[in-house]
Amino acid sequence: MFPTDPGRATYHTAAAGFALVALAAGCSKQERPGLTIQQSSAGARVAVPDTGQGGDFVSFDPATNTVTFKLVAGPFVFNGFGNGDATLTLPPQSHVVINFIQDDGTPHSAEVYSGEGPLPNAGGDPAIPRAYTNKVIEGLVQGATDVLRFTVPDSGRYRIICGVPGHALSGMWIWMVIDPAAKEPRFGKTTP
Repeated sequence: MFPTDPGRATYHTAAAGFALVALAAGCSKQERPGLTIQQSSAGARVAVPDTGQGGDFVSFDPATNTVTFKLVAGPFVFNGFGNGDATLTLPPQSHVVINFIQDDGTPHSAEVYSGEGPLPNAGGDPAIPRAYTNKVIEGLVQGATDVLRFTVPDSGRYRIICGVPGHALSGMWIWMVIDPAAKEPRFGKTTP
């Protein structure tokens, strides 16, 4: 039964409103769960801990020199980093598998672009053959995935950018460095 007293009705409406706000705050998830890479039963894959945010993004199979990297796009960052604040460091001649996950309502893509010169307004000119997602300029919709497979040279400095026009210039990029001295990959905050 609804109250007939206007003061009492206001009290109940306000109480219900506060309860909904508290419920929404309690149910909202402030952090993304860790993204983990599972070990193979043979033990050939070695998990390399993420030194940045959000869990393990990279794994390595030393027998095949294969690096598997989980690249999560959104919102306007990769794996929680933007403006070159993170670096994926790779051993020379690595076979790279990037599992791209588009986790933002705005379309995004990924492309390995040169580490020299200014950032481009849009993708479409990958520095390494096959190092780009499908629909690099249009972008993939939220929930879409793609897999990039390529081999890196002996050394070099590159940027992983979002190829959608304006996104890289807005800060949606991280570094990818091939270090001749690296024995295993690593990913985390860029250090000077």
